Amino acid sequence: MRREKIGYILGPLLFILCLLHPLPGMEAAARLQGVPRIMPQLALGVLLWTATWWVTECVPLGLAALVPTLIFPLVGLVSWKTALSSFTSPIIWIFMGGFVLAKAFQVWGLDRRIALKLALFYKGKNPFINAFFVASLPVFILTMTGSITASTSIVYPIALAYLTSLGFSRGSKYAEATMLTLGQAATAGAMFLLISTPPNLIAKQVIENNLKGVTITFFDWIIIGTPHAFLGLLITWFIVFLLLKPEIKVLSKKTQLIREGKTLKPMTKGEKAVLAVFILTLTLWMLPGALLIASSFYPEIMPLAYKVKGILPEAAPAVLALFLLGLLRVDKRPLLTWRDIEEGIDWNVVFLFGGGIVLGTGLKNSGFAKWIALMLTEQTMWSLNIWTISMLSGIMAFLITYPASNTASSLIACPLAASIAIGAGINPIPPVITAALAASISSALPSTTPPMAIVYGSGYIRLWNMFKVGMVADTIRLILLLIIEPYLAVYLCQLKGLPLLLTSP
Repeated sequence: MRREKIGYILGPLLFILCLLHPLPGMEAAARLQGVPRIMPQLALGVLLWTATWWVTECVPLGLAALVPTLIFPLVGLVSWKTALSSFTSPIIWIFMGGFVLAKAFQVWGLDRRIALKLALFYKGKNPFINAFFVASLPVFILTMTGSITASTSIVYPIALAYLTSLGFSRGSKYAEATMLTLGQAATAGAMFLLISTPPNLIAKQVIENNLKGVTITFFDWIIIGTPHAFLGLLITWFIVFLLLKPEIKVLSKKTQLIREGKTLKPMTKGEKAVLAVFILTLTLWMLPGALLIASSFYPEIMPLAYKVKGILPEAAPAVLALFLLGLLRVDKRPLLTWRDIEEGIDWNVVFLFGGGIVLGTGLKNSGFAKWIALMLTEQTMWSLNIWTISMLSGIMAFLITYPASNTASSLIACPLAASIAIGAGINPIPPVITAALAASISSALPSTTPPMAIVYGSGYIRLWNMFKVGMVADTIRLILLLIIEPYLAVYLCQLKGLPLLLTSP
């Protein structure tokens, strides 16, 4: 309670202090952005106010997300139409589709059936390893579908059922750790394949626009991105359980769960109908990514792959699932009543992420991102080479992605990394790839990435623990990225026969 009272006062206080005391470089950033000089410091104040309320949970997270939604339109940084439409962003529809699928699994008992079947894959009683096979590994593998958000939505109800079947409820450290490792594994999976998250494709586009005749393929990404995905999977899994220290050492009910899994009754009509909707949704989520991967082998289907991706964005299958679950009936009962749908959607998370989108837009429009870039790139102590430019690019992208999204961060950091590298006569591939990967690391708040928002909606996770685990895991992953990635990118350049120096330094 004390932390909540402190946070309640500290948030607005930090906002006022930022207005009264601008930091060095903010005036230059405002001038570059073409906005009044107070805007970067105002944006920083809003960021600190909102983040403080989120971390301390002194008010509901959705309510805290209304701080930027109110202030940014009032000062003209974001239009009211843009701010309010952020709460119906396509990515929020994916959240709602995932929540409603989870509700349908719960109503018809399909979640328990799948959890019981999953329990048969690893029959040991080690809670640490069980969480890996039920939560971490499935969502990590599914990120190859091309959406970390959709992947989390698929595994989310299964992980919930697994915890419920073992008797874990809210307040359990093991349940909290399992849901956290689910979100962390999905975040790590963002680096898995070229199509796993938008920053990877943004890096590809920036490189190909700046180096004529150079193409970054799926196989290139396996060299430069996939190793970090596997490192992230293992590091986050270990860090979550190390810091949270679950209350159990052995899953005593696992034997009973395995026995139940072997004696399940046949599926009911309702279960089959919900499963059919789930499989259809999963197939539609996977189809655009599968076609893009296939187009790397058969270039002639590339136009078809992009056409399907345009017709079937990530939100479309989620909307279809929500529609079908409310429409289809079994034994004169809809798969989900409207009340079920209302109860299934976590509106706190919807408001949280909508406000996060507004926050990111306001920070971008205020010149805040340019301020971070200026602070990092105008340091005369840096000797510009592949290693230092990659390091600066990675740190810049990592910092920007906390207040903004990973996509917004990469849109800012990747072109800037390329410009700095080319200006110094250096091949831009290492710094651009480092920036894109660094933009996908952050996981300390629900607003930083959709998987963390989804798992927070389970009610099992305390925000302070998410913040604590996220900061430790993110820092370790960033350090490893800055050390390893330039070597991998240099190796890729050598394989492709590309020079590391574009001109004589």
